[in-house]
Amino acid sequence: MSMSKENQFSSLYAPITDEQILSIARDTFGEGCKVKQISLLKGGQFNTTYVFETEAPEGKWVLRLAPVEHAHLYSFEKEMMAVEAYIYGLLQAEDIPSSRVIRYDATGNSIARPYLLIEFIESVQLNDPSISPAEYSRLKKELGEHTRQLHAITSDRFGWPQPDGSIRGYDKWSGMLVELAAEVAEKCRKHHVFEDHVLNEFTAVFNDNRPLFDDITVPSLVHNDLWDPNVLVSRGKDGELHIAALIDADRAVYADREYEFIVYENQPDFLKGYGYELSMEVRPRARRVAYQIMMAFLCAFVYEVQIVKPDDADWCKQNGLQQLKAFHEIWGERNA
Repeated sequence: MSMSKENQFSSLYAPITDEQILSIARDTFGEGCKVKQISLLKGGQFNTTYVFETEAPEGKWVLRLAPVEHAHLYSFEKEMMAVEAYIYGLLQAEDIPSSRVIRYDATGNSIARPYLLIEFIESVQLNDPSISPAEYSRLKKELGEHTRQLHAITSDRFGWPQPDGSIRGYDKWSGMLVELAAEVAEKCRKHHVFEDHVLNEFTAVFNDNRPLFDDITVPSLVHNDLWDPNVLVSRGKDGELHIAALIDADRAVYADREYEFIVYENQPDFLKGYGYELSMEVRPRARRVAYQIMMAFLCAFVYEVQIVKPDDADWCKQNGLQQLKAFHEIWGERNA
């Protein structure tokens, strides 16, 4: 099975054989299980993802395999797959549509890599061109409603959920941001993604402005990757498209709820569904720009080193520098 051009430069991605997939299916469903059809999904660069159909039982399943190489992973990425089933359990308890996990396995019995087996959902992604502008607007509103439900799930600590339900993190929001910024800067420095003085300016945004971030006292569960391809939609009994699942929730984090709005800050339908207006006052604006900075620098390393996509890396680097400038224009030294 050949590797798509979208995947071939990722140091994390690696296909497996049909025989290995059959072994996973039989280990999960029994020796009588037969695999009818296997498809490698294109576009995935972190996990390696397949869809396959079976007889005995009759069904269709998504198989996601963890990265083959860990040296370039952020610390929060190393256990993401293990925590994903726990996150979906939290969502389902609140009637938020999400993936149904059949199995997570890290034993190495069938294959040396951890994997997640999920029930396939007949659907299209929210960015599918078949969705009309009117449908898209309504679905964005529906997504805002579900995101409000998601953010109502709270914790007593900011940081990364663990498979046992504990939180690896901090009592204060600034603590988690400072830790993450330090790790992003360390990786970018090691691989010369940015110049040292730029990385020092980046970490100073979080180190020098802790009171700004500690305005936030409620850790809300944030999906942290809620762009259109991670929202599945399908047609309901009423004949209209509805959100079928929020997927790829493995990056979920307890954070300021506006950390989610890195993606949706200027989407009026989403905000209408969420029932919330973004404050244009200086402190919340500065925080949101800081979150944009964090994402740009984090992703610059991803595209420069983990997944070699130079154009995307260059865009992230330029965006990071622009957001740094914007932060200083909004916040300024007088507010430090």
